[in-house]
Amino acid sequence: MTSKEFELIKEMLQMQAKLDEAIMNEYGLNEIDEENLRMAILDEVGELTHELKGSWCWWKKTQAPVDDKKVLGELVDIWHFVLSYQNHFNSGEEMLCNYLKEKEMSDIYLERLRDKTLHFTFALSHLFYYKYSVITILVAITEYLGFTIEQVYEAYCDKNKVNYQRLKEGY
Repeated sequence: MTSKEFELIKEMLQMQAKLDEAIMNEYGLNEIDEENLRMAILDEVGELTHELKGSWCWWKKTQAPVDDKKVLGELVDIWHFVLSYQNHFNSGEEMLCNYLKEKEMSDIYLERLRDKTLHFTFALSHLFYYKYSVITILVAITEYLGFTIEQVYEAYCDKNKVNYQRLKEGY
């Protein structure tokens, strides 16, 4: 993890904290339920796997090919909820330093994904099953899918604007 990537993730954490605060204020919430947040991550993982279906759906001849732009969009939705989880249940930036400065952990996940000693589905399940190191796992999944943190950051910023617009419109 480069220092630039680390700073981009920190900035996304801060942006997510502000978005969560706005959502909580809009809906009169004092806290975000951990189980519901895990369910949101699971739901977005399902949407990601649907967008990847062209790479794993062997029984359907009419399956559309994978669209990287749509995959990135679903991946960014997972980032939103994982960042929210980090902020609410893993001490936000404080614990982020412990996870991301140790690039070895993310590299190990990525290496295991690439050499198939860790199945992609198992790594995805870690996103809603594990309590700690979730961002580290998501970084590895992001890189495994061929995206950079910079690409995620740009798409995250775009989606963040959409989320504020949705909030304004009563989505």
